[in-house]
Amino acid sequence: MGDSALLHSARQGRLGFWLYYLLFGAVVVRAFVYSLGQGRFAPLPYALMGGFLLLSLVVPWLSRRSRILVEVWLGSQAVVIFAMLLTRPEHDYYAMLYMALSFPVSRSLPTRRGLVWLGAFCLMLVGGQILAFGVPEGLMYAPSFIAGVILIGLYGWAIQRAETSRARSDELAAELREANRYLRVYADQAEQSATAQERARLARELHDAVTQTVFSMNLTAQAARISLDRDPRKTRGLLERLQELARDALTETRSLVDELRPRTIAEMGLVSALEQHFALREKRDGLHVSFTVEGQETGGAPLLDALFRTTQEALNNVVRHAGTDSAAVKLAFSGDCAALSVRDQGKGFDQEGPQRAESYGLLTMRERVESLGGSFRLSSVPGAGTDIEVRVPIDAEPGGEPNG
Repeated sequence: MGDSALLHSARQGRLGFWLYYLLFGAVVVRAFVYSLGQGRFAPLPYALMGGFLLLSLVVPWLSRRSRILVEVWLGSQAVVIFAMLLTRPEHDYYAMLYMALSFPVSRSLPTRRGLVWLGAFCLMLVGGQILAFGVPEGLMYAPSFIAGVILIGLYGWAIQRAETSRARSDELAAELREANRYLRVYADQAEQSATAQERARLARELHDAVTQTVFSMNLTAQAARISLDRDPRKTRGLLERLQELARDALTETRSLVDELRPRTIAEMGLVSALEQHFALREKRDGLHVSFTVEGQETGGAPLLDALFRTTQEALNNVVRHAGTDSAAVKLAFSGDCAALSVRDQGKGFDQEGPQRAESYGLLTMRERVESLGGSFRLSSVPGAGTDIEVRVPIDAEPGGEPNG
């Protein structure tokens, strides 16, 4: 249990303790006042009350040892109370002690066993009242004590159920805290993995594009320097080639920088950004993309960025896994929804096969789309290619509810 649950349980336990001994004290005070008024003190009732008190003091020890010992104690206490009822006929209030016993019954025993004991208490107090006062008068006294036994027993069970529920709630809260901790660790690992993958991708692209171009520039510059001494007529052509390589390097560098600045997607327009990206993919990877657009481009930055990143990742998968050099991208804006489809006629894969689990890239696309309240569908057939379809509300904002 948590600290609050332990505190509450301790308070309830103290309340039951005070209720038990308050009822016992009320019986003792009334017996003493009655005896004082009559001018006589019978030793047997007080001896029985002393025995009842001594037995009460061993309850904590018994409850920690065995349920059977608790039931033996309850039986002993019930017999002592029954004997009290028979000592002085005018002392019907000894039956109040059965009410005191009903609280430890509900706190220490299972519900069914507790009900049996409460029923036994009711029968014993009715029998004791009848033996002491006769049938009509005994039956007249008994109902109020029976009601007290039942009410206090129900109160004890209510406390027990509340403590059980509170303990379960604390367990669930602890499990949730642990799950949240694991989620935070997973999120950190996923972020680190995504960062590492992005760095590796940029390193590959720098090596495959800009680095190679700069290397060619260096060779051309060396050739131009040599030609100045040996064949100055070739220098002009080499310098023109050097200038062309410099323009290519600048273009490729700007493309890489643009990919690192997703906010420019909304500024330059999704269609324009995609067209530039397709041109880069064809030049860099040899991937030819057939691109069609329907409707007027609209939507906020989260929507446009998600569509661009989804297309980008889908084409990455085509280059790496599809085994084809062509793909078809269709972008449609209609009403309150934007739709994107990316298709290829590559080798595809078996979605129901042993490796049907989504890759990190597919999972990232799905999470990005569904976080905006959109839907993501993937279909693939071995030998027939792969089809990705995305639908996102025009007014999408992060944290939206996914559509069915």
